[in-house]
Amino acid sequence: MTESRRPPPFLGKSPRLLKTQNIFVQPKYTYETQYFDRTRDHFSFNDLPKFQQRYLINSDHWVGPSPNRLGPIFLYCDNEGDIEWFAANTDFVWELAPRFGAMVIFPEHRYYGESMPYGSQKEAYKNSSTLAYLTAEQALADYVLLITDLKRNLSTDASPVILFGGLYSGSKIFSNNFNKN
Repeated sequence: MTESRRPPPFLGKSPRLLKTQNIFVQPKYTYETQYFDRTRDHFSFNDLPKFQQRYLINSDHWVGPSPNRLGPIFLYCDNEGDIEWFAANTDFVWELAPRFGAMVIFPEHRYYGESMPYGSQKEAYKNSSTLAYLTAEQALADYVLLITDLKRNLSTDASPVILFGGLYSGSKIFSNNFNKN
């Protein structure tokens, strides 16, 4: 008996309704979709065009920067795929948010989902020169700028940021924060 091999759902653009066993269901978690302008290269002085990077945000349980309690920001460092799939399948982040009064943010990794530095996947993946900005360092810089902007706009500079991730995204966190010589 041979199984038909389908690509995982996160490799393509996922619909707003998630398909489970040939049935479309509403996602169990709610979020607002936002976009922010991002530079292609954070580490040069070249004035390269910017692109729109997508992130999902939920502040339903966030206690904010209240005088009595400082709400944390939970940031899921995205894997290589459409961010909506990861948001729908990362239950533990959503389950922890009410317990800690946390805001939840899922930024989309550059070159995946809708966050294409050259406008489309076809252009972004065309050759080595267009793929030159697909690095862990560039992705981490995207996250740092997003967090900095959000904290400034929400007047919550003291809120701790807790990073989540696994596989590739977890290794970005580990290698860039804990593996310094």
